[in-house]
Amino acid sequence: MGGAAPALSLRSAAAAAVALCLVPVVLSLAVLWLPLICCAVAAVRFRRVRRSLAAARGRCFSGGGRRPEKGEEDGGGADRRMLLQKYLEDQMELVGEEADAEEFIVDDPSIELES
Repeated sequence: MGGAAPALSLRSAAAAAVALCLVPVVLSLAVLWLPLICCAVAAVRFRRVRRSLAAARGRCFSGGGRRPEKGEEDGGGADRRMLLQKYLEDQMELVGEEADAEEFIVDDPSIELES
């Protein structure tokens, strides 16, 4: 009644040995393929976002949409130009104010500049 453990058969011992040898191989293959899988997932997500943005704009990136003519502008071009013009005017005002302030300091005889 000692209940000896059943002896492993030769077949199950061979299967365990093969499984033990395959673990490092499978693990290394998984580590090697992981960057490629991540790149593929990123590419799929990028395309999905790009398509959703194209659908929101009403354009198609696959070439099926109408392209604007040479003199024709899309809605964002005029806005960008106006914003750029406003930015440049603001910058010129700031430069002008700085130049006026320096002239005031140099032209004012009551203020002595330290050299």
